[in-house]
Amino acid sequence: MRSGSLNILDHIAQHFSEDSGFERVLMKYKIREISRFCQGSTMLDIGCGIGTLTKAFSPMFKKIVGIDGSQAKIDKALHFNSAENIEYVTTLFEDYSPLHTFDFIVSTNVLEHVDYPVEFLTRVKSWLSEEGQVAITVPNALGLHKRIGKAMGLLDDMYALTPEDVKKGHKRVYDCQRLRNDFISAGYTIAFTGGILLKPLSHKQMETWDEHIVDGLYEVGKELPEYCSSLIIIATR
Repeated sequence: MRSGSLNILDHIAQHFSEDSGFERVLMKYKIREISRFCQGSTMLDIGCGIGTLTKAFSPMFKKIVGIDGSQAKIDKALHFNSAENIEYVTTLFEDYSPLHTFDFIVSTNVLEHVDYPVEFLTRVKSWLSEEGQVAITVPNALGLHKRIGKAMGLLDDMYALTPEDVKKGHKRVYDCQRLRNDFISAGYTIAFTGGILLKPLSHKQMETWDEHIVDGLYEVGKELPEYCSSLIIIATR
């Protein structure tokens, strides 16, 4: 296993966590949206982090495996989000070789981190059962908050990596078509594409917003997926 890569992921974990600030809020809506597509008895969570999503879905499956390259995050998952039907594994996806296929594979905000996304998606496809499906979310380069930022002159190029992107280890940004293109190149059949949460302002500016307002933005975002903060895609083999 490439220890250098694992050390980098542990370093990133010190600066980013899905259990703090507005990231915690976003995770709630990702879970709500992804849950509509859960199927079968086995699930794999790639890039499971501290296991928030993994634990949330544990009542829906007989067996769940969560993998992550950060030992620091896996330690937190084992402590805070364990269950009898969950197995957590510290591994890079390149080194992971499951003993069986999965009916449902989920990966939230991982694709923008990997060096070769089509290769990653092709490998993931080999882990799907015959009737299995994969659900992946990524940040949206054309989200409303970025569109507003560009209109204000704060952004020159919505596709350029920001300092925050670099700190998080992002390698690229996606819009809906770019996301679909990678799945098509990997040989998938796309079943659904959509957006998650209409977000007009930055994370920090929205951290204290009333949850009822954010719930409303989530509902409106279903009508305007190309303006949402995150994109979601569901695909089959």
